[in-house]
Amino acid sequence: MKVAVVGCGPNGLCAIKNCISEGFEVVAFEQTSEIGGEWNSNLEIGPNVHSKIYEGLMTNLIKEIMEFSDFSYDQNITESFLTADKVQNYFLKYTEKFDLRKHIKFNHKVINVRPISDDQWEIIIKDLETDEYKTITSDKVFICIGISAPWMPKIEGLNEFQGKIIHSRDFRSTKMFENKKVLLIGSGASSLDMVIAIDKVAEKITWVNKIQETHGTSLKLELSQRTVEKTILIKRFTKSGAEFENGSFEEFDIIALATGYDFTFPFLSVDSGIAVYDKCVQPLYKQCINANRPSMAIIGLPWFALAMPMFELQIKFCLKYWSDRKILPSREEMLLDIKKSFQKDEFDKNNHKAHYLGIEKHEDYYNDLAQTAEIESIKPVIVKIFTHIMTHAFENFQTFRKHKYKILNDFDFLCDCSLKVDTKEEFQVHENEDKIK
Repeated sequence: MKVAVVGCGPNGLCAIKNCISEGFEVVAFEQTSEIGGEWNSNLEIGPNVHSKIYEGLMTNLIKEIMEFSDFSYDQNITESFLTADKVQNYFLKYTEKFDLRKHIKFNHKVINVRPISDDQWEIIIKDLETDEYKTITSDKVFICIGISAPWMPKIEGLNEFQGKIIHSRDFRSTKMFENKKVLLIGSGASSLDMVIAIDKVAEKITWVNKIQETHGTSLKLELSQRTVEKTILIKRFTKSGAEFENGSFEEFDIIALATGYDFTFPFLSVDSGIAVYDKCVQPLYKQCINANRPSMAIIGLPWFALAMPMFELQIKFCLKYWSDRKILPSREEMLLDIKKSFQKDEFDKNNHKAHYLGIEKHEDYYNDLAQTAEIESIKPVIVKIFTHIMTHAFENFQTFRKHKYKILNDFDFLCDCSLKVDTKEEFQVHENEDKIK
């Protein structure tokens, strides 16, 4: 069995490793010179840069729930939330541990992926060092490219604005915002990190967000009076600023868009069986297997979820079927399952959240994958920690990364929610520590 893997970020590395464990012949293509995907920090800004790493970035989740089940972070790392370089170092060590490099073609860009039969794919690759094109065939294909195409809001006049427009993907430091009037748009983690950082240097920030609407809660942020939050929508942009729905107008030097990302697969042929519309990729059985051509799978689409554990679960789900240890449902049955999921969550009314899981749905998704393929699900304690972190993050985004966690068993964990940061290797128990069951 030949398997091709497109992309060598966390999901691609996990796919390579698990294909090797299945005894499959696997080759992976990575268009950069190193593994890691978005964790492979590159401080240059440009259309070919796919890293979202910015100055001072720290993870939103703790290391114990940002690892694969067969490889842990270095025990000498005592903090729970990590800097980006430590996460990238984990993937470098994972790659070394399982000898994955010999399966990876670096500086190779996938140009086209098209089916040539029900169970075979033709893949055209460009060697970026020699400018030569190569063609291979593969029985199965894992698409593991992540998301890096900025989603731009469809607001009248955006292209007419004569100041600077930057998407959060290209945010690296606060220097460009010094003494500037900034309009920041966004409600996710990137917008929160940006507003906290920019607040220290900008002349004024108008932050337009829907946090109360999208997350059902308000944030506790300690910001200067230079930052003003608005829930009023923007009606249109002009050459010098923005007009709001209430008729007010403000001038800006910079528009910062922390508006998320779009799903794009420019290398997939029109007969690949996959369609993308309004942040919705379909038809995917259990959000990963191409229902039209089930010899292809896309790993990592669901968001607001446990990334690394979910990648591993999705990959093992696919391999259970690809190894013929379990038989896939028919195309009709898979399409019916997808339709039922859409009706249940009303995705047809809100396509841009088709792959959103969140605190309410992510555990059900993992368990559904596991039960359907008869494989082990993500441990309950990992799910509980995710829920706990996300809850505390919205209670106080500026301090939640100072909390320390310790897993006790498959169900229980300890959290030190004080602001004290221990430097000793051994986890210290404080009076205000909570045991969550």
